[in-house]
Amino acid sequence: MPTGNCPECDADVHVDTDADKGDIVSCEECGTDLEIVGLDPVELDIVEEDELDDDMDEDEDY
Repeated sequence: MPTGNCPECDADVHVDTDADKGDIVSCEECGTDLEIVGLDPVELDIVEEDELDDDMDEDEDY
């Protein structure tokens, strides 16, 4: 199973072999949500809370 490093705590984060760029994974050590930005090698970037909020806002109808 491929791994990348968490940019928050530097722990190894396991990524599914069928994962794609843009998928979100969580660091088991610190709980940070991470976006897969590269696959060979695996590169991870912290998902900003604003990005998660924007995705949730699109699904809500007021």
